[in-house]
Amino acid sequence: MIGKSRTLSLLLLFSEEDNSLSAEEIAQRLGATLSTTYRDLKKLRELGLVETVPGERFILGGQISILDRIARLGTPLLKASIDEMEQLAKVTGVTVTLTRLYFDSIIGLGHVEGDRNVSIGYERGQVVPLFYGCTGKSILGALPWRQLKRIFEANTDAIRKAGLGGSWDAFLGTVRTWDRDSFLWTEGEINPDNIAVATAVLGADAVPLGSLTLIIRRRDISLFDRSQIETELMRSRRKIQSVIAESAMSDAT
Repeated sequence: MIGKSRTLSLLLLFSEEDNSLSAEEIAQRLGATLSTTYRDLKKLRELGLVETVPGERFILGGQISILDRIARLGTPLLKASIDEMEQLAKVTGVTVTLTRLYFDSIIGLGHVEGDRNVSIGYERGQVVPLFYGCTGKSILGALPWRQLKRIFEANTDAIRKAGLGGSWDAFLGTVRTWDRDSFLWTEGEINPDNIAVATAVLGADAVPLGSLTLIIRRRDISLFDRSQIETELMRSRRKIQSVIAESAMSDAT
């Protein structure tokens, strides 16, 4: 039986940048012997958690994709949002995306196409920029200050580079201009061809769970009524938050 901590450490070595690794690279990064690493990889292959590819390299296995789908379908935020996302895309005609807050990162949960020619800039399961674009900023604007302080201390240079403030007071002042109970528009911050509007989706405890975003091609923005889009976005947010609150009350009884 593979030790739990080493198994998890091995799987967590994989990233977007390092999506395939050799046994030698894995052993070196884990500080393990090559023979031990091969034994661990054999067990993981049997479970479908890793696979081999040409060049004697390893990638995450098909079982990971199955688990990803199960996890996504079981996410309360997605379950509460999917019907509204489809309705929102139908009514507005633009692409709707949903992200979730995961510790101090934002991850794409999925999208519903309205405008099929829009390039979203991120895919399901991909980490979404936290300091650029309305998706991340709307969530930042709704976070409690203690979490914001932790994010600032861990990302001071990135925050300064993004123009959000060179000090904690400046960053907090900037973030608090983004109304947690409203929406935020940004233009071209993630994809230069897009204009987007987002709102944070709050849980029963009023802490943000993620963000609902509408994405429009910049060249088509004149075809849309911004006030109607804002109205429909906030209507969907209220509906989603109502479903989440009802679910929380049901679980508590």
